Amino acid sequence: MADILVDVQSVPATPSAGQAVIFVDTTAKILCTKDDTGLVHARSEAASIAAQGAGFASDTYVTGSSLVIPSFSLQVRSTISWRISASKTAAGVAAPVYVIRIGANQTTADAAILTLTGPAQTAIADIGTLIIMMTIRSIGGAGVMQGTAWWEHRGTAINTTTSGTGFANDTTGHVEGSSAGFNTVTNGQFIGVSVNGGASAAWTVTQVQTEAAW
Repeated sequence: MADILVDVQSVPATPSAGQAVIFVDTTAKILCTKDDTGLVHARSEAASIAAQGAGFASDTYVTGSSLVIPSFSLQVRSTISWRISASKTAAGVAAPVYVIRIGANQTTADAAILTLTGPAQTAIADIGTLIIMMTIRSIGGAGVMQGTAWWEHRGTAINTTTSGTGFANDTTGHVEGSSAGFNTVTNGQFIGVSVNGGASAAWTVTQVQTEAAW
């Protein structure tokens, strides 16, 4: 038979110079490689399988945005990207808030690690994709996360200028920021995104894709 059966395990010791060790992580159930510098190379993916909303007038955890953090926790240069396809009605003009959270709940009860507040919306219907990028800049008891969020969106046929694009009052709604220091030893917890579209928001999320390079 050609099958290869491998037991899952927590992160192994760093191999000798010129070597690497391959293992399946016991926490995230993903194939990993640890090199002779102690760096683990691995990827995770998640996706939604149903629409969510209409809603998001209050802080709401985005279904399909969460990934379990592997046994080796976050590393320097760990990255995650979220692609959230959504539509909105003309209702709701508040500045939307995007929050990257870590915790055991996969709800808004999880700790808010990085909060990004976009420019105000406009009172027109829109369809677009919210893209959020995250990079771990440093690790430890006071690690730092860097994040960026922006929209690729349609607006309307008569409102394609910088003042009429639904999800943001400019063409992209670009916002970025750095977290306060936080403990990056978070193995076994979930990292995901919540969104608050503000008062009267009526957003429907149709698709979510989440990808991490740990």
